[in-house]
Amino acid sequence: MGAKQPLLLNPGCPPSDDQGISAVLDLSAAVLSANWVELVLTPEGHNPCRTYVHGATDRTGSSRDLDVGDGITATLRFGGGSKPSTEFLSTLATALRITIDRHRLRSQTAVLRAALDSTSSSVLLFDRRGDILYANPPADSLLSLQTEDALLVKTEGEVSLPLFTVLSTVVERVASSDPKSPAWRGTLQVRDGRVLACEVTRLPQVDSLPDTVLVLLQYLGSEPAVRIKAFCSAHKLSPREIEVVQLLIEGLTTVAIAERLSISPHTVRDHLKNLYRKTGASSRGELLGLVSRTAPQIDRYNV
Repeated sequence: MGAKQPLLLNPGCPPSDDQGISAVLDLSAAVLSANWVELVLTPEGHNPCRTYVHGATDRTGSSRDLDVGDGITATLRFGGGSKPSTEFLSTLATALRITIDRHRLRSQTAVLRAALDSTSSSVLLFDRRGDILYANPPADSLLSLQTEDALLVKTEGEVSLPLFTVLSTVVERVASSDPKSPAWRGTLQVRDGRVLACEVTRLPQVDSLPDTVLVLLQYLGSEPAVRIKAFCSAHKLSPREIEVVQLLIEGLTTVAIAERLSISPHTVRDHLKNLYRKTGASSRGELLGLVSRTAPQIDRYNV
């Protein structure tokens, strides 16, 4: 079930020193010529979350409810002074609503920032021109490597280009495509043998904000490891059969594999028979040849 607005399930109240709240209290005291002003915010279905006070309160005074909406009830209490007009209360409610919305947006931004900062994936936001707007800590690490020319991606024709040059080109293509087009997903091979899973998504345009493209990068492993994984996945090998394949690649004999896996040589031979049956190979050499010829999903770009 997808999340709906607002992001925060429990509507929060601004802190006691919030400038917007202070302005509401100061304005109320000045316009009403009140001796003191008290504002109570209560989220729907909850106890009052915070009481804001201007001046020394007492038990005598008047109160008015303010329609701020969004699941929060606001009550303004004041001592002395004049009776507030309907227009003033409406203006006060609007100012208070803006203050609460601003607090919510800041809180939501903090939650999202914490989530993005804690993930192991590299998360970047680009504008449609390919300029970086935001990078989380793992992405910052990639950027630092980029300045040292340590991240070069193999493109078509075996030409190596900086990772972020390739990403900027892909971002520009995605940004100029149909907004309803699905996200681009693929893998990129770094020159040092590492493989990165990549997803590039054009985000829906919000109000007057510029088009934004989200890029997710996740380290998958080295090219040989990705190749072995692709081979095992293609032939639906069991976990034990995968272990046997990995040890065969290391050059181990049947007896050595048995010792490494703490099983009998007879059981190893049974696993080999199953591997030959599943892959169509007739010998160890042919099986290893199939592994070496399995093409992992590594996309190279003609940039």
